[in-house]
Order: sequence, then structure tokens, then C-alpha cells
Amino acid sequence: MLPLESAPRILTPFDELSVSFENPATDAMGYNAVQGKLYCGVDQVQIQFKQKDRAFRKGETTTVDFDYGEVETTELISRWLRPKILVFATRSPEKLDEFPGAKVGRVELRILPESIANAKKVEGLIDFKQSEAFLTETESRIGRDTST
Repeated sequence: MLPLESAPRILTPFDELSVSFENPATDAMGYNAVQGKLYCGVDQVQIQFKQKDRAFRKGETTTVDFDYGEVETTELISRWLRPKILVFATRSPEKLDEFPGAKVGRVELRILPESIANAKKVEGLIDFKQSEAFLTETESRIGRDTST
């Protein structure tokens, strides 16, 4: 029987989630509308988005990567008869400079109806992955080797 440390890691459906979002335009001309996905992977969180900058043209896809240790908070705001909003905040605000409507490392993502079930799971998954990242960081700081 293999020791626990050397056993291959088995991925579960909860290790990876994606949430689709679509933020409406913030100006009268219809520019700055954003659509994309928040992807929670095994090792990092990605925000992939396209910005609509002309009436019939969308911009290129922008991908921003975050380690789980860089994520400050995630919160799903669910009000009655209102769109569901996932608030994503990071400790690295400069990474969200290109995202329209970002406020000092914080974005509000309007969740599409088909992604609401996954959006409810994101907060718990990110909290769990953050605790793993902080544990690894703490153990490396005190001199323990977690790779063996």
C-alpha cells in the first residue's frame, strides 16, 4: 500500500468550478460591457473576460491569474428579484486594472442564471484552497518540508 504522501492526487468535481458572468455597460454608449468566466482551478483562480468596446465588436479575451493566497474574499450577494452578484476581492489590485468597473482590487460579477449553482460553491471552495495555501506557506516559513 502506498503512503498517503506519495499517492496520486485524485481530482473531484469540487476541485474545479467555473462561473459565467455578464456585466452590463457602464456608460450611455454601451461601451465597457464585460462578459466572461471566473475559473477556480486546482492551483489558481482565473478571471477570463472580453470587453465590448464598439457596437458590433468585442475585444480580445483577457486572462488574469490569481494564486489562492492572493484572493482576499469572495461573497455571493443574492437579493430577491435582483441579479445574483459575486463579489471578488484580491490583495493584488493592480491585476484588475484592465477590468471595467474594478474598484481597488474588487469586482462585482453579475452571474448568469445557468451558473448560479456553481457560484454558491465558489465561496467555500476558495476558502478551502486559501487555507491550504496559508498552511503550506506557514509550514515553509517554519522550516517544515511538506513535499516529502
